[in-house]
Amino acid sequence: MVECRVAHLSSHHQPVDNRIFQRECRSLADAGYQVHFIVRNPADEIRDGVHIMAIPAPRNRLERVTVTAWHVFRRALESKARIVHLHDPELIPWGFLLRAMGRTVVFDVHEDFAHAAGVRSWIPKPLRGLVAHGWSGLAWLASRAFHIVIAERYYARSFPKSVKVLNYPHLERSAALRSVPRSAEPRDRIRLIYAGSVTISRGAELHARLATLLPGCLIHFCGNMSQATADAIRRASGDATIGVMAEDGSIAWEKRSDRPDAEVSTILLEGVGYYVTDRMVAALQEPWTAGLSIFPYSEHYYEKELTKFFEYMAAGLPLLVSDFPNWRAIVDGTQCGLALDPERLDIAAELIRRLHDSPAERIAMGERGRAAVESRYSWTSQRQNLLDFYGSLVRPPAAPPMPNNNSSSDLEAEKSL
Repeated sequence: MVECRVAHLSSHHQPVDNRIFQRECRSLADAGYQVHFIVRNPADEIRDGVHIMAIPAPRNRLERVTVTAWHVFRRALESKARIVHLHDPELIPWGFLLRAMGRTVVFDVHEDFAHAAGVRSWIPKPLRGLVAHGWSGLAWLASRAFHIVIAERYYARSFPKSVKVLNYPHLERSAALRSVPRSAEPRDRIRLIYAGSVTISRGAELHARLATLLPGCLIHFCGNMSQATADAIRRASGDATIGVMAEDGSIAWEKRSDRPDAEVSTILLEGVGYYVTDRMVAALQEPWTAGLSIFPYSEHYYEKELTKFFEYMAAGLPLLVSDFPNWRAIVDGTQCGLALDPERLDIAAELIRRLHDSPAERIAMGERGRAAVESRYSWTSQRQNLLDFYGSLVRPPAAPPMPNNNSSSDLEAEKSL
């Protein structure tokens, strides 16, 4: 049992966040730490050994970085945690105050701050450079005062003294995915799934346009999305039939074409205005041709290793990714999918059609992906990195060497013997 109280702090993430709660908090709790997770939630509760300390959900971004950040700080003091682990940049100023009050502070770098501003639609374009510099400046200050944990390998270029705790899937969580047998299905139509946050910068419009290039296909978007993003998908998908799944599982269908059903594609939107959690695992267990991650060109994503890659692989699904060098290295290195040019969707559609028509190769890709997750891309190794790092924070400093009490006269006497 580790006699140490720690608190993970977030003003932005969800209570069941994959990285913070499912991986880091649960792993620390299993190792015997007293773990508190301060996060927006309806009420305090204990979940899987983690003490959820609730804060009110912000009504907008301005409130999040001001009032909500204050609530996080207040509850961090209330937790009496010795180690506080920050997960959002707006908490960095409060981290300095916590450090001044004697806490050990860790900052977890989830994002490439310099490039993230370039893909944030809510930031006016003229201000994106200024915001990027501001975020980078905060991160630089944090690196001088806090311990740093990074979620992506390439962040080490900005934080050379950081500890890598990468976003690889938890084998326990992915067990349901890895147990699904994959066969030659689907036979009747091309079925594609996108699982994760749905935004324009994450390929929502590109994926929707595939509906016009692959007549009769089904594309399922499973993840939180705004109404504006849902509307953009609707516009980009031509005359595809649109289904919007409510939080209770009911689906409202909108048929927009008089053509025969076999020629009309279908778009299913799950997560418009609400968060999809456990349902995402169930969705990935269904029969699919492949998992989608065709993003438009953006420096922000060039070197990332997206969690969804490994979830698709665990589910035995081939990957369809943009041909960014790092993404191509993953699919080529494991032979588990296709790297496609996001600016030539016509060619991408033809390659997807060939993949659908080659069930043996599709199944083999899925099996190779599963094997890679179990041997190379699992949370097991990263869990040990996390525990070793925390162990270094709580381990008492080495005792200084015992002073030599021999006087100089004693030494001289010894030499004369």
